Amino acid sequence: MSLMDVARGAYVRSPALLRRSLAPVLSLVPTSAKYGSTYRLWRQRIERAKTDLAFANNEHLAALRALLAKAHAGSPFYRDLIDRALGTGFDLSRLELDDLLALPVLRKEQLQAAGDDVLAVPRSQVDRGDTSGSNGEKPFSFYLDKDRSVREIAFISDTWTRCGFTETDAKVVLRGVGIDNQGKILHQYDPAMRELRVSAFPLLREHVALYVDLIDKHQVRYIYGYPSAIEVMGRHMIELRRRPRLPILGVMPISEPLYPHQRRTIEAAFGDAKIAHFYGLSEKAAFAEELSREPDVYAFNPLYGLAELVDEDGQRITTPGVEGRLVSTGFLSTGMPFIRYDTEDRATLVELPGDANGQRLKVRDLAPRRKPGFLITADGNRLVTVDFTPESPRFFKGVDEYQFYQDTPGRSTIRYIPSPDGTHQDALNIARDLEIRAQGRIAFDVERVATLGSGRSGKRAFIDQRLDISRY
Repeated sequence: MSLMDVARGAYVRSPALLRRSLAPVLSLVPTSAKYGSTYRLWRQRIERAKTDLAFANNEHLAALRALLAKAHAGSPFYRDLIDRALGTGFDLSRLELDDLLALPVLRKEQLQAAGDDVLAVPRSQVDRGDTSGSNGEKPFSFYLDKDRSVREIAFISDTWTRCGFTETDAKVVLRGVGIDNQGKILHQYDPAMRELRVSAFPLLREHVALYVDLIDKHQVRYIYGYPSAIEVMGRHMIELRRRPRLPILGVMPISEPLYPHQRRTIEAAFGDAKIAHFYGLSEKAAFAEELSREPDVYAFNPLYGLAELVDEDGQRITTPGVEGRLVSTGFLSTGMPFIRYDTEDRATLVELPGDANGQRLKVRDLAPRRKPGFLITADGNRLVTVDFTPESPRFFKGVDEYQFYQDTPGRSTIRYIPSPDGTHQDALNIARDLEIRAQGRIAFDVERVATLGSGRSGKRAFIDQRLDISRY
């Protein structure tokens, strides 16, 4: 664990006041020194694994063996689990990929209940993290290696190279609840990280006009953030007939599914900008990138972890076209091991991992289990909301932002923030049009709000779904 690896992560997680004082100094540090040798080594390994399949296969298996050995040696919880599954005295240095199937799929509640027994290292060597607890789900606390930041950014940066982004480029950051705790600061430029951070909540038309001016001022050519926020920004830009003076070269969505209607809005707003989308977890247990020529198909990186799809009985899915739950075993951060961890996310199998593809599981329709893209009709059926709302900004006349809320089958509330010139009737018009599109299976109410619901991290669901989707 190098000092630079820890220092970068500490800077990112430090209080805003401290970051502002350090930023001018760190902006003078060369990029190569800022990221360090660990970053360069991982970039080389990631690149090699794309074409050297034997390397990818060998590294994948070696990482799995090392993870289980560390878990067995340091974690009472995992030692008992591994001994019961594989037998006392099992030689983990000879573990094969299929041996992993003997271990049970683990849920958040089991890891939470294990307490510190789940850790493979002293707590002083890890940082605490939390899931956001959105959509009524209780927050989940876990622990990550202090030096994981540089390894993590190596994988992310590799994905971003698809749209031309490099470590020397600046980016707009559209994520999080606000720049400050009071929500009074709308924007901030961090020269150390080359980030123009703008507030995404709220994200009104006048804010977007200001942000485009700031993009021009700092000559930023890449957009990074939640798809829901990027879509709202793009829709305002279309309405304002504004584009940055320098064309946006790349859009890098994170943390949420990228719906087709969002993709179309982004393309309309930012022109020929390439989109580089990836899937990751706060727990750092899985990482997948969308394939360049196959929108909505994702390949999991074998150096980051081992990904599986399982059915409701926990059996591995092997037939392409079948949907299942995503289970992941993480290699990136191992102080708190995640072994056959049920992410509760869902996907459809495209291609199984194997020697022929360098152990890259490929899936489509990858979406969070607790943030489903469905509304429930009065007769208890799912209404798929992909392509449900038109991409035309004219459809949303009078409304700046919106979100569907549902707690009753057959009814949904459109929570909305009006445009400066918008009226309640504009929202009612949208509701009536959507009822027609839903063929009368869902009745829509409207509710004017000051802000839209989101988790603690600021991620805003397209649908704030309070029904148990598994029942329908």
